Amino acid sequence: MASGKLSPRQKMINLMYLIFIAMLAMNMSKEVLSAFGYMNEKLTDNNITTSVKNTATLENLATKAQEQPDKYASLYETAKKVDELSKSFNDYLETKKEYFLTQVDDPKDYEAMDNANIGTEYFFKGDGLTKEGQEFLDQINNYKNEIVKLIGENNPLASTIKKRFDTSPQKTEDGMQPWLMNRYEGFPLISYVTNFTSMQSDIKTTQSEIYGNLLGGQLESDVSMSNYQTILIPEKSAFFQGENFKGKIVLGRYDSSLKPEEVIVNGKKVTK
Repeated sequence: MASGKLSPRQKMINLMYLIFIAMLAMNMSKEVLSAFGYMNEKLTDNNITTSVKNTATLENLATKAQEQPDKYASLYETAKKVDELSKSFNDYLETKKEYFLTQVDDPKDYEAMDNANIGTEYFFKGDGLTKEGQEFLDQINNYKNEIVKLIGENNPLASTIKKRFDTSPQKTEDGMQPWLMNRYEGFPLISYVTNFTSMQSDIKTTQSEIYGNLLGGQLESDVSMSNYQTILIPEKSAFFQGENFKGKIVLGRYDSSLKPEEVIVNGKKVTK
């Protein structure tokens, strides 16, 4: 553009045009970096909210397991294992975020987090992976496999979880590319942090779905019409011969697993 027999004025205009294009590219890059940062903040806030809900659900399951162990004890044990696996993987991702954020002076200055070499050198070595890169990949696959093993391959959530934490090679214009290289190699530093937070969000979503599945399945069984039977309730305990019988026929359910701690009838404790 600035070569050939051009006047000094035209050369200057062309040069200014190139500078203008470069400035636009720089500004766009800064905006993208900031967008990653703001997304990371939003995801972090959502993760806190979801964690509180998951903790409350787990505590609810613990209470039900104590009150009705026949129904909920095994479900609670499964939920506890899901919680342990999720916490371990979440904590691992948090250490990675902390490591990358220590590479910058101000973790809130997203426009300064444009260095693509830090993450690339940390995870990749030549055409392969570093020890840290392989560990990251193993952590994802281990979490996915262990969770699916816990809930069972036939669970409707299994396919969703496999897809959510899929690390299989990705299709590109040039063929298939390893998942980690496709998603992380050459990307700016802020994208690594945001991706880790996004994966933490996936962990918490997985927890929430499994807890809901465990509780929902048992509650659905509890209210199933097949578990109910008709119960005759007379209006009084005794009737005279020839007297019309009056009473109610209701739909009720007997539950041998529900054992109350205390029953009081007419002010007196019933022990049996």
